[in-house]
Amino acid sequence: MNNKPICGEWHGYDVMPVEEESCVFKISVDDNEEVLIGYRRKNEIIKLNGYLDYVCDTDAVIRWCYIDLN
Repeated sequence: MNNKPICGEWHGYDVMPVEEESCVFKISVDDNEEVLIGYRRKNEIIKLNGYLDYVCDTDAVIRWCYIDLN
């Protein structure tokens, strides 16, 4: 299987994704920017890495997009 995740349309922080939907997030925490794959749970961003780690609150999101595996 050679499918690689790609982003559809990028969205700003003013609209958050549906809960539990996998997304690519660009976040800024303590002036450090990071791109990660995760999902939103209430007001938290959770990183998908096998351990479901809390990363930050949604107010740290710069932009995000849903993952398209097709």
